[in-house]
Amino acid sequence: MDENLEDIRLKIQKMAEVAESKGEPFGWFEELYENANRQSEDVPWARMEPHPKLVEWVANRPGVNGKALVVGCGLGDDAEWLEEIGFEVTAFDISKSSIDWCRERFPHSSVNYCVSDLFAPPKNWMNEFDLIVEIHILQVIPENIRDQAAEKMSLFLNDNGHLLCIGRLLEMDVEEQPTPPWPLGQVWLESRFQHLQLVNFTRFISENNNVGDFPPLPRFIAAWKKS
Repeated sequence: MDENLEDIRLKIQKMAEVAESKGEPFGWFEELYENANRQSEDVPWARMEPHPKLVEWVANRPGVNGKALVVGCGLGDDAEWLEEIGFEVTAFDISKSSIDWCRERFPHSSVNYCVSDLFAPPKNWMNEFDLIVEIHILQVIPENIRDQAAEKMSLFLNDNGHLLCIGRLLEMDVEEQPTPPWPLGQVWLESRFQHLQLVNFTRFISENNNVGDFPPLPRFIAAWKKS
């Protein structure tokens, strides 16, 4: 792993531990984005381009279109790409600095960027979206509230909506970490969304670890459909 990325990872672990001790498990997101001072290199998951697995999945499913919700949108590249190909996009993050950064990067964007909490979302998001995109979000949510987070996401789907998740995959030889990100097991994921129809569950290892995907561990892309 790149030495700078390892330093950032250790910093994140420390921030997460402090936030958890204060009873604010997501407080470290704002700290990270604010302290980055618009240096994307200090945000380890910031690709500055849409996630290639998202691009591939959507490109292979032309029937998936309409309204999209990007959960934990980071610096906005996934949201912008979805908007460019025709989706009406809402993108939110719990960090105000993250959303401010998105608006600065894309001043003429039609994406609806907003600061919001997954656990206290606007009521008008319920049953509203054709596509929910969650990339590396469930894996940073503590286990004691992760079930609730997964349930919240599925509530945003409209009658024919799709939920797309990308993250680290828990396998026998993958060591669990004391702090985020935590790899997620296939059994857990499928059980959390068993009320939806499984579309695909694919294991992969990222070939691009310069940005956004470090270290080269097993990962998954999975999708479910409300029907």
